[in-house]
Amino acid sequence: MKYKIQFSNRILGFLLGLCFLTGCEKVVPLATDDFYRFDKLNKLSIKKPAQIDYFLGTDNVRIPLNVTAYDQQGKVIDTPQEVVSFYSNNVKISGETFSVDKEGNFAIVGKLAGQVSDTIFIRVWDPASLTLSLSVLDSSNAFYANGTDTLKFKVDVMKENRIVDIKFPYNLFVNGKEQTSETFSTTVPGTYKFQAKGLGISSNELTINVLPKTTYAVVRLPVIFHEINTTILTADRIRKLTEDMTRAYRNQYNLNQAQKDPNAEDLFVEFYPAEIGLDGNRLSAPGLHRTSSPKTSFTSADAYSDSFNSFWDPANYLNIWVYPNITGDYANSSWAYYPNVTVPMDGLPTSLEGTKPFYPYGIFLNGNHVSINYEGGRTEEILAHEAGHALGLFHVFDGNNTNFNTCTSVDPDYCFDTPYYNRNNYASNTDPTQRYKRISCAGVAYISTNFMDYYYTENNSFTTEQMKRVRHTINYGLWLPSPRNGSRSGRKNGRSSLVERPADLRYIEPVICSMR
Repeated sequence: MKYKIQFSNRILGFLLGLCFLTGCEKVVPLATDDFYRFDKLNKLSIKKPAQIDYFLGTDNVRIPLNVTAYDQQGKVIDTPQEVVSFYSNNVKISGETFSVDKEGNFAIVGKLAGQVSDTIFIRVWDPASLTLSLSVLDSSNAFYANGTDTLKFKVDVMKENRIVDIKFPYNLFVNGKEQTSETFSTTVPGTYKFQAKGLGISSNELTINVLPKTTYAVVRLPVIFHEINTTILTADRIRKLTEDMTRAYRNQYNLNQAQKDPNAEDLFVEFYPAEIGLDGNRLSAPGLHRTSSPKTSFTSADAYSDSFNSFWDPANYLNIWVYPNITGDYANSSWAYYPNVTVPMDGLPTSLEGTKPFYPYGIFLNGNHVSINYEGGRTEEILAHEAGHALGLFHVFDGNNTNFNTCTSVDPDYCFDTPYYNRNNYASNTDPTQRYKRISCAGVAYISTNFMDYYYTENNSFTTEQMKRVRHTINYGLWLPSPRNGSRSGRKNGRSSLVERPADLRYIEPVICSMR
């Protein structure tokens, strides 16, 4: 045992001698701030929580608290969270989490070495102190079971009779059944009860009477074709054209048997060849009036002026002028004029009751488009398109003839159920497999079906919103052979007259429609 003690003393002496020869540094513990370089600390940033609002009884959670420290150069300082002190409403929190266990508004900061972080705000709500108020946005109009009328709901969260800005987890119930959407539409008429529910709270109950889908009295419009300097049309051809126009407006035209627009509607408008001429006698060929002009070719301005030589009273006839040899920029185009209405509607001019026609309201059909073998489109489809303009409808894209605009902030045809698209992009796409496909300005791909589009389209649909515009024109449009202008069911017997050419006639640009 004595030997072992002596040996240990020798080792200890050796080590002390080694320290004397080499020099041993004295190890002194550093202050915490120095060790973590908190003397360089310039900024604290507290991490934002995933949500602001929490609910007692539902969100029984502990929210982790975390700060990031930065030096004066904006570099992150590695900082253990246990050295940070957290405070809620100036009261120190034990640990690094915040407990959702009582109602209130809480301002939380982190503190370290004299620095205070930015503030995060957490609100904890007691559902028992809240109420829900359900209302419908824009409920001034009747609601129809047409599949397109839509109810949009608003749910306000109330506390002590005041609205609080809070994201509340609720669901909408219709007739006791939970819905997945905050909007509602249906094709089934009846009485519907709506209520919002969430976290054991139920809102007030709303009762909405959903009316049957709107139907209208059929309006039949007599059509007169003024064929200038040509003899292409026949009574049979006019009868077939007006029958197909009628099928288009009664939601029965579908040449390619393609899928229709989901909002396709019957517009309750029909067309037929006029039977009575200006003299009150029956026309030898119903719907046909042949006339001549000293001109042999026509610009749109030439046709505009010349048409007053055969502008039959539009209160008795829907005038369609057929001009050959169209020249200039509109050589491949047909065109029409929008109506004037006595009750305003977006996009249309408004005139006083009794205003006389001061432009040739009607349709101008390019003589090239009358041929059965015309490759740019079927005549009846062109006529349905142009009649749409005459009845208040716009193109479903923003543009005219070959001048197109890109996506605009305003819906170009004022119909929210007809998607609009960038016609420039479409026109530059030469892929033949994509001719019928469009990409809406909202980024949704769809197949074109609307009569108010250009080639290539299935040409089989008018929509609900388009129906509303057409029926507004029928009800309030000047210069139409409609019941409001004295034409019973679109028929009117007796003598008629030419429209007097205005002394100060000025050219008005029509809606030019290029058909290739």
